[in-house]
Amino acid sequence: MVLVIALVHLVLGVLGFFFLPEANQTGENTVWIFSATGMLNVIRTLIGVLGVVAVLKPAAIYGYCWMVFVAFAGLTAFGVLSAATSSAGDAVNFNWADNVLHALTSLSALIAGIVLVRRPSRERTGRRADV
Repeated sequence: MVLVIALVHLVLGVLGFFFLPEANQTGENTVWIFSATGMLNVIRTLIGVLGVVAVLKPAAIYGYCWMVFVAFAGLTAFGVLSAATSSAGDAVNFNWADNVLHALTSLSALIAGIVLVRRPSRERTGRRADV
């Protein structure tokens, strides 16, 4: 699940740099249905790279899950407020598709973090019973 979170955000982040208004002629700043602003692309790319590194270093997965949960819960809250009000000075420019993606990412990271906490405790109890 962590690798899926990382790859989705890495792909959206990297592709987003090609869809900035300055990079294309159409003036649209979306990747499929998601916003593609410079700040959002950096955040997504960073989350993707950190996730891939965490998958390669399993000891870091637990921290990554909780960091993503907190960060994306905040982004979701900010995005709902941002999308509900039209602010011309909004540097991130969230839309509702971004809010859904961020909420699902936050929830997925929370579930992965909880599963990681419970899995080792079950394995430890199983080993003690074998001894």
